[in-house]
Amino acid sequence: MGFMVKVGAMSLAGVMVAGNAFAASSAKCAKPDEVTAIQTAAIQQELMVAALTCNQVANFNAFQTGFGRELQQSDATLHKMFKRIFGARAGEDQFHAFKTRMGNDSSIRSIHDNPGYCHEADTVFAAALAPAKPTLATFVSGVTVQEQSPVESCEVRVAVSLGGG
Repeated sequence: MGFMVKVGAMSLAGVMVAGNAFAASSAKCAKPDEVTAIQTAAIQQELMVAALTCNQVANFNAFQTGFGRELQQSDATLHKMFKRIFGARAGEDQFHAFKTRMGNDSSIRSIHDNPGYCHEADTVFAAALAPAKPTLATFVSGVTVQEQSPVESCEVRVAVSLGGG
């Protein structure tokens, strides 16, 4: 019976360690609203570069003005995510480093293929500034982001549907 108690205790300890490891890893992932904030920041940086390199300042200003409140809320969500994941001080540094890297990467893409970059920016601006303006979250969900996310998503996604597609 002593053996059974030891095995049971070891099994329970293993479950507790695994559970704590899962909790720790899930704390370092992005929640759905944070994933949207990451996408928003990436798109905003790409459009800022387009404003400067594609002569799209008027469109960028219209984007910033039209989505102003939602952009501020999204930025606050992103900022909180970095602080939650990395801690207050390191989170602040990581937040600024991420935004700087996105701007730099967008600028490099613009330098390598400015006509193509500007063409893509035209398409994105047209969608963002359409007469039937979508919410910011809806808009960014339809734009392909070139940047790699700074963290993994907390959501588990299934690649195949029940219909086999």
